[in-house]
Amino acid sequence: MPGGGRASFCHVYPGACNGSKYTRQVRATVLEELNKEYVQGARHGGAGKQNPLFQCPEGIHADIVTLLALSIGSLLGGTAIVESIFMWDGVGKMAVDAITMRDYPVIQAYVIWMAVIYVLVNLVTDIIYCCLDPRIRMGQEEAGG
Repeated sequence: MPGGGRASFCHVYPGACNGSKYTRQVRATVLEELNKEYVQGARHGGAGKQNPLFQCPEGIHADIVTLLALSIGSLLGGTAIVESIFMWDGVGKMAVDAITMRDYPVIQAYVIWMAVIYVLVNLVTDIIYCCLDPRIRMGQEEAGG
């Protein structure tokens, strides 16, 4: 949202495009997790139905973080299109202008910059994923045969 508090279609567009995908995936993940044995055991052991999200937090958070991190790529690619459509000055519009003018060094710099951002986001996602799910450890091999 802009600083003035007025929202328009161009401010809401990037989030609205992925909103239905997020909602559907989170719903499917929560329903899958609620059908697992440890949640069923907790319900039969006296845990109420009023707050099922608190009964299965360790299973759903990692999936949601992964979903959000993977959507960063489409958001990064979409910024070039949104900036071009709404005539905003930014890196995406600069890349589109460089493509139309065949300015190859600028195109290469843009692609490398977006790749670095995407790799860093995935690295942070892996680190967060290891913190959310203690069964996963980076760089350790399985013991045994």
